[in-house]
Amino acid sequence: MKKKIVGNRIAILFYIILSMLFVIWRIAFTLNEEQIVASLVFLLVDMVTCFLAILFVSTFWRLPEKPISPNATKHFTVDVLVPTYNEDCAMLETTLQHCINMDYPHKTWLLDDGNRQEIKMLAERLGAGYIAREENAGAKAGNLNNALQYIQGELIAVFDADFRPEKEFLCRLAGYFVDEKVAVAQAPQSYYNTVSFQHRRLSKKEIYSDQATFMHIVLPTRNSWDAAYWIGTNTLLRRQAIDSIGGFPTVCVTEDVLTSMLIHSRGWKIVYVDEPLAFGRAPENISEYYVQRLRWAKGAFQIIRSHNPLFKNRLSLMQRLSYFSSVGHFFEGIAKIVYYLLPAFYFLFSIVPIYPYPPIIIGMLFYAGATRLILELLTGGRTHLVMDEIYSVIRSFIYMMALPALFFGKNILFRVTPKNGGTAITWQGVIGPLMICGINLAAIIFALINPKVVAYLGLLGWVCFLWCLYFCAIAFIACYYCFKPYIKKSNEMRT
Repeated sequence: MKKKIVGNRIAILFYIILSMLFVIWRIAFTLNEEQIVASLVFLLVDMVTCFLAILFVSTFWRLPEKPISPNATKHFTVDVLVPTYNEDCAMLETTLQHCINMDYPHKTWLLDDGNRQEIKMLAERLGAGYIAREENAGAKAGNLNNALQYIQGELIAVFDADFRPEKEFLCRLAGYFVDEKVAVAQAPQSYYNTVSFQHRRLSKKEIYSDQATFMHIVLPTRNSWDAAYWIGTNTLLRRQAIDSIGGFPTVCVTEDVLTSMLIHSRGWKIVYVDEPLAFGRAPENISEYYVQRLRWAKGAFQIIRSHNPLFKNRLSLMQRLSYFSSVGHFFEGIAKIVYYLLPAFYFLFSIVPIYPYPPIIIGMLFYAGATRLILELLTGGRTHLVMDEIYSVIRSFIYMMALPALFFGKNILFRVTPKNGGTAITWQGVIGPLMICGINLAAIIFALINPKVVAYLGLLGWVCFLWCLYFCAIAFIACYYCFKPYIKKSNEMRT
């Protein structure tokens, strides 16, 4: 263990120093003065990427430790809340049954923002409490706040309408609240539909999930700094902590992150328990995925605009950096688009955003390779380069579409993630992969038609050509993932 800590810290210090030197070197020696605008855009993207990478690796200064639940010497009263808006009866019935069947004594409530008679009858039939309201102000946060006036429990469990808690959920998490400073005990989001859009089977034993890094690497690591946070569902909260911040904030469509930030700023602690204690439904097609990720990105930009964690009072340094790393992650959209398209623009529009001197090109490749090696070391090789990049292609334009929330962050509608399944395709969700694939393919064709272009321009031309091949390939796979449900259904209809 000690060797692992020392090794991580040496790697982190090396990477921070390397990144600082890289940025200085980029500014001093790599700009192409003949194409200064393109050079400055590329430089800015590199600087943002370096900053976010440093924030990410810094959290690994401490190794994640599994929190130990104290013996429950106190019995807590618990209310279990299931907010819903438009989910169907069958899904809600399954969720309510799982909630009601949890071992720890509790009262289950269905919070119906759809104000539907059939949902009320469902709750009554199952023995759950039912709370509805005439207006939907504040979306999910407003729904939860409305319920606070009817419940009295010391602890509040929150589950989204599609999540099914295990019987031991409350028993497993309640013990943490013996510590009177603990405000939240959070379990990861696990999923029962592992054939969803965000899952890919890589082998008989391995299933990739694009949230695995966040759930099982990022949050456990930040937990060691008391910088983990509520992720909207699968959580147990202390009522007193929620009251201390004036209820759930309604000014942001990602109320979970903002709630956590406010809780931390009041001196409360949040515990992340990396155990599969509840299972939900992951987005099954690009349309559902698009709505969910767009909302997350808009919420992140709202927080940066109005509650920037870097300047939030009474947060520790690592809490500030961790929160900013989380919300700043959504700038990935713009940065990635630049990286995905610049090699193609080199061929199509003769854009050369760096000084085309071979040592400069080698230096940039060295830094990119060093970054990847450091990430592999710190994460124990648990990330998947190609799959991560494929889903990054899908997310890039989605995140960019959320960017107006950074400047016009008020009155953003909360769109519930659809749960209808099927083969629906949202064109806003696939336009990014299609454009990235198409533009890089056009550059490849151009280079093949004009082979002297690559040969004449030497190392830079070959590097750009290889990047075009790679980006075109992963974007093509991303397109296939987006259209796969439709293709599968069409083939089934023919047979």
